[in-house]
Amino acid sequence: MTKSLKFRKQEFARDAIYEVALDLFVEKGFQETTVEDVARAAGVSRRSFFRYFTTKDHLLGHNMVRLGDVLVSAVKASPAESSWYQVVRDAVLAGLYFGTSHPRTRQVIEITARNPSARYAHRSRRIDIETRLSEAFAARTRNEKMDDVRPRMLALLTLDVHDLAIQSWFTGERYDYSEAAEYVFQQLARVVCEINELKTTARTQTSRLKASVVKSRRPVLAR
Repeated sequence: MTKSLKFRKQEFARDAIYEVALDLFVEKGFQETTVEDVARAAGVSRRSFFRYFTTKDHLLGHNMVRLGDVLVSAVKASPAESSWYQVVRDAVLAGLYFGTSHPRTRQVIEITARNPSARYAHRSRRIDIETRLSEAFAARTRNEKMDDVRPRMLALLTLDVHDLAIQSWFTGERYDYSEAAEYVFQQLARVVCEINELKTTARTQTSRLKASVVKSRRPVLAR
């Protein structure tokens, strides 16, 4: 009970500092805003700031941690009989709902789009999410580890589809997050189909070539 209350207080403090920091990043710029600026605006000491965030870069990725929680929870909550496609889809939609319903998402995208170091800071947390997602996907099987190809591939696919869909929503290409997700999945399916067609064509051409070589090597019988 005490630990739970302490945790909630820490989360409240982190959220408050994060909100203040975003206002400063919008007003002054990410690069121009210092830790001291954020601490002063949030009404905490510099020392207190570092109790919650190790760096300014770490602070900017704060909401990515929450996104990771949402994605991992969605993977774990997906029914056991779900296909891998359905699990990825469930996770992507959960992440998009979280992102598009958060009032600060557009500001974060704008901040990261304008500043390369801010973009790097924000995306650096993506590696942590990828690791956690790989673990969650591996846990759905009995014979795979998080470093195996399939769990890692599914984790990357989840994050990439999510990022493409949130960008489509942000630019106004798709106004509804579910439509944005479906559009990305449709494009993915098209690419996979094209790859399969290329493989089929390549196999057919190889078979024809082999048949031609075999035919050319057959001895000509004298009449």
